Amino acid sequence: MRRATSWPVLTLRPLLVLVILVGMTRTLFNPRLLFVVMMLAVPLAAQTPADEQAGEHFQAARAAEQTRDLPTAVSEYRAALKLKPQIAEAWVNLGLDLYMMGNNDEAIAAFQQSLKRKPDLLGGNLFLGMAYLRNSQSQKAIPPLKKVISLYPKEMKAYLNLSYAYQEMGQLQESALILEKANKLFPENTEILYNLGKSYTKLMETTYKQLAQVDGDSYRFHQVMGDSYELRKDFPNAQAEYMMAIKKCPDAFLPGLHYSLGSSFWMEARWDRAVDEFKKELEISPTDYMTNWKLGDTYLNLRKYDEARPYLEQAIKARPDLGQAYRDMGKLCLLTGKPEESIGYLNKVAQLAPDEGSVHYLLAQAYRKLGRTTEVKSELEMFEKLRKLEADRSAKHPDTSNLGGVESANQRPQQDETLEDLK
Repeated sequence: MRRATSWPVLTLRPLLVLVILVGMTRTLFNPRLLFVVMMLAVPLAAQTPADEQAGEHFQAARAAEQTRDLPTAVSEYRAALKLKPQIAEAWVNLGLDLYMMGNNDEAIAAFQQSLKRKPDLLGGNLFLGMAYLRNSQSQKAIPPLKKVISLYPKEMKAYLNLSYAYQEMGQLQESALILEKANKLFPENTEILYNLGKSYTKLMETTYKQLAQVDGDSYRFHQVMGDSYELRKDFPNAQAEYMMAIKKCPDAFLPGLHYSLGSSFWMEARWDRAVDEFKKELEISPTDYMTNWKLGDTYLNLRKYDEARPYLEQAIKARPDLGQAYRDMGKLCLLTGKPEESIGYLNKVAQLAPDEGSVHYLLAQAYRKLGRTTEVKSELEMFEKLRKLEADRSAKHPDTSNLGGVESANQRPQQDETLEDLK
């Protein structure tokens, strides 16, 4: 038998869990997982014949893994562990190979053996939870995944899998809470953001179904239906539902209903109807910034500038970072012959929304009225640059190009004036 100068012990590095490609959906059970192992040498003086044999089996297991011969790797790990059962990390590696082969029960047993020897082992706890999930044993998956988070609070995959476990058990609020915690730790992680949005959607759908079952003719249910129609830009049906909600609402001073109805009229540029509903809303909530802004914007569209100003000023007072209100105030000043005053409002928009192109067009018009040609040229160049960037984004992602910003599609009427009106 070949003698080894030392025998290696396979241990699991922290990098292991960073390269596992998992998500909260069924794809987290993809058997084509990647893993990393590290060889550590043990001094020759500490070795016995059993140590040497175990070392050779470990080396053979690693070689088999490198060629993706998982059955051989499993066989070699078992032979090594029969001789040296105390190596917790080797049990994890055995469990991983079994996991990738789809032998879930045996993988679970291997991970459990690893944790008997090292209860706080990262890989043992994480993959035990994942193996339970694959076996549709969500309840059993929760303790080891929670333990990973308690010991390794920045292990992202533990949050994703724990959230999925709660979701499978129908505990949607718990699922969302776990992902909210993860989002604070990983604010720019697309997997976290995607699954958090999905969790919110499921929670909303479930809650609305419960609402329909409790009372499908309540004012809240009609309000929800109105919101649903408005999202689909089906404004006539949205208005019918909002009107029914107002009719059935037991509290005539409940805020929000007249605002929603007014907004649906506003989106269709039905200005007179919008004015009526926004004024009713302000009788209930005089300082509501969205109602004040939209009423001011409505009067601006009606060219009733004196009526528009106090509502826009109130919106800015109530919400100092409301770019839409600053934009409308800048436009109002421009249209009423006060270009110098408009520049202050419009620069505030540029500060709040650096990607907003329309404000630079308006700034160019203000500077033109003041005869400041250098600034006109600079603002028009910025306008063209941002407009091209927006066009490129829109071409790549047509459904998301206007999710935010001052000219957001869900915040401006369909028949809003064009920039050409200001030439």
